[in-house]
Amino acid sequence: MNDRLPEDGAPDDRKSHVSDATAWSMIATLVAGPATWGGIGWVIDHLLETERIFTLVGVIVGFVTSIYVVYTRYGRLSGGVGDGR
Repeated sequence: MNDRLPEDGAPDDRKSHVSDATAWSMIATLVAGPATWGGIGWVIDHLLETERIFTLVGVIVGFVTSIYVVYTRYGRLSGGVGDGR
């Protein structure tokens, strides 16, 4: 492992920035899915004059979809056994 500092004397923080960006991207995905699908469900409830049934269904679909997207996009980054790499 290379523990040398770059020429400017600052530590190389690229790996921590990449992991921070990945973590924030996962959080954004997990929040955006239920918010988007819940909003779509709310609009359908408003148009059909129902009582939050489609909002609840939209939030649940959003959670499931978000978890699936996070797993498929980031779940294989660890390079573990069975990863296929």
